[in-house]
Amino acid sequence: MTNVDDSIVWHEPYLYARRLGTDGADREKFRIMAEQGMKAKGVGGNFDAIIGMAKMLPFGYVGSEVSYQWIKEQLQADAPGKKLIFNKDMVEGIVDKYDAIPEGFRHVFLLRHPLKVLPSFKRMISSHPMMENVDLRKIPGTGLMPAGYFYKELFDLYEYLKDSKPIVICTDDLQKNPEGVMKAYCKEIGIQYTEKILNWTDDGDAIMQKWMIAKESAMMLSSTTIHKNAFGSTGFGEPSELPDKAEMDEDIVEVVDKCMPYYEKMHKDRLQVE
Repeated sequence: MTNVDDSIVWHEPYLYARRLGTDGADREKFRIMAEQGMKAKGVGGNFDAIIGMAKMLPFGYVGSEVSYQWIKEQLQADAPGKKLIFNKDMVEGIVDKYDAIPEGFRHVFLLRHPLKVLPSFKRMISSHPMMENVDLRKIPGTGLMPAGYFYKELFDLYEYLKDSKPIVICTDDLQKNPEGVMKAYCKEIGIQYTEKILNWTDDGDAIMQKWMIAKESAMMLSSTTIHKNAFGSTGFGEPSELPDKAEMDEDIVEVVDKCMPYYEKMHKDRLQVE
């Protein structure tokens, strides 16, 4: 949504409030994980030093110095000249913090099939030295995954927000028909559709300079390849095929089965394109 004129785009403030903020539930867990990861990469293991370096970035806010309440107040603050305030976040950031949800917003859930999310998530975290040969059934509570493997938390939040008429967008629908889905989405939230939403320039990680983002988050994203494809994209790609469940690891299969009821309940309520 960075291409929408007169907009402010926030990047995961609640997720980093949980990981780094003054009242973040996973602050110490994230510190330990980050320091172990840095040591493995040979870039030292002093997390405070990394925070100090992040503070020198010429954009963003200092995530380790803000609270959930500060984020809520910033999102609710007047924004003269702005037509849209857009906050992209992760559900684990708001678990047990529903009182920090800003008022006056429409909520949108981007829903992806568990068979696509969980294998990808496992590959991502397996690169961390503390997570080699990781079993997804054993990591809830580590600060990497909530107890309900994301999908229960997503569904619980969806139910909590039902009165505000939240929108569910299926990622496969979006990739198959980006124009149709984005037109329907813009109509739902009351903004003017523009083709700029479908195509953008390849700015690399410099795109972060246009966002409201924690300096620590920006520094971490710049030092990894996790978002390389997203940063280098210029539009929506085709959806991948659904993986064969029979070829999945036992832990992935078990976790997928636990997640599917929540996914299916939300999927039936997804935004429909005429």
